[in-house]
Amino acid sequence: MKFELLPPNKQFSDSDLIKDLQKVSKQLNKNSATIKDYQIYGQFSYQTLKKRFGSWGKALEAAGLKGSKRPWGGELSETRIPENELIEDMQIVAQKLEKKGITIAEYDKHGKYGSATICKRYGGWNKAKKHAGLEIGRLYKASDEDYFENILQVWQHLGRQPKYHEMIAPLSRLNKSSYERKYGTWRAALEKFIDYVNSKDDIVEVATPLRIQPNEKKAQHKTANSEKVIQKHRTNRTANLRQRFRVMKRDGFKCVLCGASPTMNLGCELHVDHVIPWSGGGETIEENLRTLCSDCNLGRSNQE
Repeated sequence: MKFELLPPNKQFSDSDLIKDLQKVSKQLNKNSATIKDYQIYGQFSYQTLKKRFGSWGKALEAAGLKGSKRPWGGELSETRIPENELIEDMQIVAQKLEKKGITIAEYDKHGKYGSATICKRYGGWNKAKKHAGLEIGRLYKASDEDYFENILQVWQHLGRQPKYHEMIAPLSRLNKSSYERKYGTWRAALEKFIDYVNSKDDIVEVATPLRIQPNEKKAQHKTANSEKVIQKHRTNRTANLRQRFRVMKRDGFKCVLCGASPTMNLGCELHVDHVIPWSGGGETIEENLRTLCSDCNLGRSNQE
């Protein structure tokens, strides 16, 4: 089965975006909302609203809200803040959270200034963290498969296609900005992932020694070289990433035996299991694979 992404920017309607923007404004008891406000309280990514309506100001206009001369929020004096004060505030937030590194979302929630101000001043969040002596916990030399594996994990947890603003810690091991650096845009990263998922698996014959039972050996085999027969497998024992995604997607990202899923059950871990065991001749193909939670998979292993 070939999988396709949802149409770009159509996972939610204009009215969904407008209602959420109005909700944030009402929550703040204001007749407007800055990008910083929306980053903290909004359900979607502010970039989605900017792309959909053309700009942040036009998004506010569509929601019946007043525009702002400082769409990013913060004080007019932020452009004149000494760099040492920005760095010190980042360090203060890290100490407050008892962490060696902080994310943009964490700073926007606890920091004195705007993360956008810091990013513009230093040319990026990680460069600012380097100046502040904070850890940079991102993968820079990760392979495509590392990025795709992370998408699979997030997709599995949500039970649906991940959205741009959801690709942050702790849900995502790789930040949305990492995908933008590697693939240009989040949409391009998703398209690469789906191309990978839809590519065909190579079928390779794998010779697996299968010991013959003693009684069978006496009746059928008389030479010393006939102690083992060779069972030919066409596939490797372990399902690869694309197979795991396709099987989990087919099964609705839930256990086919008990119905448990990471979306509904905290701590649920999904595995892809052979219906006919590989050791018993079963192949690692989608028709012979199914999604099980760790509890059901362990229970099945104990019975075999």
